[in-house]
Amino acid sequence: MTSLPLVLGAGLVLRLALAAILPPGYDEAYYNFYGRQLDLSYFDHPAAVGLWAWAGQRLGESIFALRLPSVLSYTVALVLLAGATQRWFGRRAALVSAILGSLCPVLLLCGGVLLLPDSPLLLALAALLWWLSRHPKVIPTTAAEAVGLGFILGLVTLGKYHSFLVLLSLLGWCLASPQRQALYRSPWPAFGGLVWLTVSAPLWLWNMSHGWVSFLFQGGRIDAGVTYSLASPPLLLLSQLVLLFPTLGVVLLLALLPRSGQDEAVAPRQLLRWLVLPQLVVFVALSGRMHVLASWLVPAWWLLLPLAGDWLAGLKRPSRWPWLVAGGWGTAVVLPPLLLILALQVRWGIVDRWLPAGLDTSTQLMPPDSLRRDLRRNPGVWKALQQAQLIAGTRYDLPGFLSLALGPGHNARFTTFNPDARGFAWWQPAGGFKGTTGVIFGLEEPGKPLVPASWVPWMGTLESLGSVEILRAGRPALRLAFSRFGPLPHPLPRVYGPSALTTSSP
Repeated sequence: MTSLPLVLGAGLVLRLALAAILPPGYDEAYYNFYGRQLDLSYFDHPAAVGLWAWAGQRLGESIFALRLPSVLSYTVALVLLAGATQRWFGRRAALVSAILGSLCPVLLLCGGVLLLPDSPLLLALAALLWWLSRHPKVIPTTAAEAVGLGFILGLVTLGKYHSFLVLLSLLGWCLASPQRQALYRSPWPAFGGLVWLTVSAPLWLWNMSHGWVSFLFQGGRIDAGVTYSLASPPLLLLSQLVLLFPTLGVVLLLALLPRSGQDEAVAPRQLLRWLVLPQLVVFVALSGRMHVLASWLVPAWWLLLPLAGDWLAGLKRPSRWPWLVAGGWGTAVVLPPLLLILALQVRWGIVDRWLPAGLDTSTQLMPPDSLRRDLRRNPGVWKALQQAQLIAGTRYDLPGFLSLALGPGHNARFTTFNPDARGFAWWQPAGGFKGTTGVIFGLEEPGKPLVPASWVPWMGTLESLGSVEILRAGRPALRLAFSRFGPLPHPLPRVYGPSALTTSSP
């Protein structure tokens, strides 16, 4: 596969460029604190993304350094994915699957550019596919197989809570056949389960000691009190096609269709469909009751890449599919420069002058160097930040931007004063910052105070420091409001939920 290194190299260059250009996203700014608060698990995710953040921080304090583990691990994941695809469907299918993985926007961004939980999850899923391609019985029959499968499934579990759908789908595949059911009579499947439980133990131990709050939070996203929206499932699929890029999305969906004829690859095709279809069905159905994030279907599309490579490589006479040939070449030529142009727009607003005001919401993303420069234009705010013991955002996803802008030499603690505190509810000291002074900031909204009246009793003295206009390419993008607070008269409550900061002061 002499072409595979070229595909991997070209994809790596593209992802490095995107990682260098794009400003930090809201989730990335928040996950930056995971690396500073290494733990067995976290409020909203298992431990893997914290390890990725920690590794990136060892490489530097820039957003590019934080993203390097994702950029590099995605290359390893593509190698494993191609290896699995080659074992199942041949060399040509393996090359096609690597090309698709290197081009598909939502996959390469969520798994190979941004600091997100999807990056370690896709690496673990690629390792799982590699193992499955070399063990067609799936169920372990030796101690070595039990250790290998249990270890990989443990890593999958530590990636993201949505991985439980993959585990349940794999279990369903194993129980669906009498021949595979018979293999459970040996002790090795149970031993593999014990290995899985041991490797994933950090998640269970953290939740046991914190009242299973992560599972309650994830399960609570499904609001049983709302009506079902019939329009949401088709809209979700359409939005996913856009994020996949339409030509690539159509290929992935076509790959799900049954293939005529029988060959030695029937079993792996069925296995991959077992792993993919439950995720698609569950999240598409749930979209009628809740907001399904764009990245939640990323594992499903990733697991579908080998099937898509098999489908494209299996076309007997591509000349009969002129639209497919033209779409393939057009996608390969157009998509990389299009992604770079979009990244330049997000970073520097290169086409802002031609866009209607308010259309591009990426103006709210704050590159650390630009934010630092704009903050220094207001000496009062800059001095207050330098002297602050504690810096709080009005939303949980805001403090990370300021942390990246202030750099590693800053010694202030960061938190959020918000009912939706996420991980910050668990990272505050036992005293809840009582007696601490600091600065609170947030997006300036006309007619709304920076600090709601219900929070004032918790914050001691409040003194407005004014606002700072944040620029993108020399044009106003947003305004941040700042106030000095403290000393805090009471410990901030650790309760997570709607009453976290709205109860009256003790």
